[in-house]
Amino acid sequence: MGMDAFVDYLEGRFAAQISSHTVMQPTGGDFEPLPEQLDPKLAAALKSKGLTSLYSHQSEAFESIRQGQDTVLVSKTASGKTLSFLLPILHDYITSDAPFGVALLYPTKALSRDQEGTLGGLLQAAGADMRLGTFDGDTPREERNRIQSQADFMITNPDMLHSGILPNHSRKWRTFLSRLKYIVVDEVHTYRGAFGSHVANVMRRLLRVCEMHGSRPTFVCSSATIGNPGEHVEALFNRPFHLINRDGAPRPQRDLYLVNPPVVQSHGHAMYRKGPNSISIPLIREATQQGVRTICFCRSRQQVERLVRAVTDGRPEMKKKVKPYRGGLLPNERRQLERDLAEGRVTTIVSTNALELGIDIGDLDLCLLSGHPGSMSSFWQQAGRVGRRGSRAVIVYAARDTPIDQYFVNHPEFLQRAPIEQAWLNADNPYILLQHLPCAAHEHPLRDTEPAFPEPAYGAALEVLKDDGTLKEYHGNYRYAMRDYPAKGVNLRGMTDYNIEIFCGTEVIGEIDPIGARGELYKDAIYQHLGRRYMSMDLDLEKKLCRVDPVDVDYYTECVWESRVTITELLESQKVGCPGVSQSSHHSPSDEVRGSEIQTTASERPNLADSDSDLADASRPDEGASGSQSAFAPLVTRSDDGYVEENTSRLDFGYINVNRQPKLYKKIRERTLENIGYGPITLDPFIYDTAGFALYPSEHWRTAIEAADKRHIGAGLYGLAYILKRTAPSLCLCDSQNIETDVSLTEVQPGEWRSALYLFDTIEGGVGYAEKIFEVFSEALRLAETIINDCPCLAGCPACVTSLPPGVEDEELQQLLMESNASVECTKSLITALLTGEVVLPEITEFALAEPDAVIPPDVDEEFERLKNRLNKASGILKKKRERIH
Repeated sequence: MGMDAFVDYLEGRFAAQISSHTVMQPTGGDFEPLPEQLDPKLAAALKSKGLTSLYSHQSEAFESIRQGQDTVLVSKTASGKTLSFLLPILHDYITSDAPFGVALLYPTKALSRDQEGTLGGLLQAAGADMRLGTFDGDTPREERNRIQSQADFMITNPDMLHSGILPNHSRKWRTFLSRLKYIVVDEVHTYRGAFGSHVANVMRRLLRVCEMHGSRPTFVCSSATIGNPGEHVEALFNRPFHLINRDGAPRPQRDLYLVNPPVVQSHGHAMYRKGPNSISIPLIREATQQGVRTICFCRSRQQVERLVRAVTDGRPEMKKKVKPYRGGLLPNERRQLERDLAEGRVTTIVSTNALELGIDIGDLDLCLLSGHPGSMSSFWQQAGRVGRRGSRAVIVYAARDTPIDQYFVNHPEFLQRAPIEQAWLNADNPYILLQHLPCAAHEHPLRDTEPAFPEPAYGAALEVLKDDGTLKEYHGNYRYAMRDYPAKGVNLRGMTDYNIEIFCGTEVIGEIDPIGARGELYKDAIYQHLGRRYMSMDLDLEKKLCRVDPVDVDYYTECVWESRVTITELLESQKVGCPGVSQSSHHSPSDEVRGSEIQTTASERPNLADSDSDLADASRPDEGASGSQSAFAPLVTRSDDGYVEENTSRLDFGYINVNRQPKLYKKIRERTLENIGYGPITLDPFIYDTAGFALYPSEHWRTAIEAADKRHIGAGLYGLAYILKRTAPSLCLCDSQNIETDVSLTEVQPGEWRSALYLFDTIEGGVGYAEKIFEVFSEALRLAETIINDCPCLAGCPACVTSLPPGVEDEELQQLLMESNASVECTKSLITALLTGEVVLPEITEFALAEPDAVIPPDVDEEFERLKNRLNKASGILKKKRERIH
């Protein structure tokens, strides 16, 4: 009854905003009987829980794992993946003559703690000894000693494997690793990009150590749906896998609603689209009142906190039922929320993607997605959190003002047929490899050739580490020569290996990484935590502490950043705008090239580049490829100073220095989102080196556009930067926060400056995102062109190219963009020039604001005039009275 009433409310209240309603029909499951070989104890344990058969994929996984094959299972959320890999391993454990070791890796501590209960229950039901433990950062010392000496099943995460287990393998973990038979890696689709590249090297180190101790473990992996599961796990573990990608689990009916918030007019003439909270807030309130168990996904921590605050303001009865869940919460807070949700004390949880993974939080019926989560894989993973008990489930997608969001709500058929993105990683990334080889040498001296680390990347990186003194030769091998602990300085998940603790009074209430602290905990910033607001009073980055005080204000703060981007070394260039050719010009480290503001020479470049250019070229496409429809061609004409003289557009890929400075903050009122003030931020900049490319439009296009209006060049560059940042991440399966774009002046030759568009990784050292987009740049341009052409707007909008893209500070350009269709037309002209080489002048239409009608004063109202006279007389009498009294 509750869900039916909720659906009636949804369809009635938001009838005008629902752009699509799709009913995904229920499907029956594909069942098979319990395997005949299954141990009777396990069979009895399953039957006691009402399980008399297995899904078809569970049965296939049982046979594959039992035969010792490296296996990866790919199926939807709530399809029984945990039982798929636990059942054959437990069968082998119970029937084996001697106990063996099993390591179960989960990407987060929360998920590992959740799975501990599931595995423990199966072991206990099967009558096996409870030789099980969880080894993570929250494990007490006494428990750690018990796990090292006694446990057969160890649940952990890649971070602890990297920093706690492998460095101590020869002493504390020798016994466990010597009998390690299975390595279970759950949610393997999360190991992509930078994190996946780090974990791939951790796995190389693990297999190397296992071989020293005489074990050759079998890998068992499970994953949500991704576009290339087999290729992904083979890149992650460097071995072939048996792929199981059929899903035999039944699915209940699911209703998918795409809702687009309305466009309204502000106090002036500007039109804007309301945010997704205008949909989410009333729906969460209605679902909570109807008792519908709900999960709502937001993109950021502070969005989660603001949404919960908005839902519960003025409704105290909802504060116990609606709770936020996000990163930065303390471990005991996270676990309490998980228990409250699973046991029904909390009916609505508003979360970041922290609950996207398979943590058991009970049966949910409604899923709200506040904007597109960044990938189709995440979209269906989040949507799959509902309908687990087989009853009707509802998914509501509230769109934001971004190109991808608006494309989906305007093309609902695409959402159903859109391919799942491919997971991508580069284990031989130079920056990442140079971090893990010292760790491997610390664990055991390196040889000239290591089967776990393939050539040519290993040989080149080894030479660099020998040259800089990190490794020293010892009896023909190479030992770690430094006095520090190499694993301590390697963070698998980001650029820093520590957090800033946030305390109020004497109590620590949360934590955040130092980069995020610069943008969220500057002095006078509003920090939101579990529905309460705090003001940052003192941020000390050196002491890793921030003091906050509780406040009661009706606004939140946003940081404004200022960036300076510089190419420090050019590795590769491509001509853009010559269809039919697909070759590029690679630059060896000995070339002398000119970057943004710095000219580098061979003596000034990093040792990695000096050692062997093959390492930098390892992941590039082969030269001389033919038959491609790419719009790229080799650079063949170059002046003495390195500047391309050909009349074509150019992409330069290389190493980039990024200087990010928090400049000021804005105060934004909660309800109206109006700007109510500014303040300065006095923090040191965050500086790092990464990889990316710069785009230089052709002189032919630039000259023709400048002849019409020089402002059109900036309009095209800012417009393309806006849409690339929001569409290109879908081509390499990363979040938009992993890629940044910037438009700035660049010195192309002495005394000559040109505006260039930069796209670069936001992760130190670069992890291949920008390089991937560099390789498929023509595809990124065509995607941007399609979105612009399909958008029904006439003058640009947030769905394609907003009328005023971020970063524009020139007043003349701002005026042009706000009063014409220059943003979208100039962007289209630039894309056409980049794809075809053709110069098409933008057709600019200016919009004249209608002059307001003349105001005609009304006739004199005699009655009103008499009233004013009486009030004036009364006022005079009161004035005289006050004078007498005082």
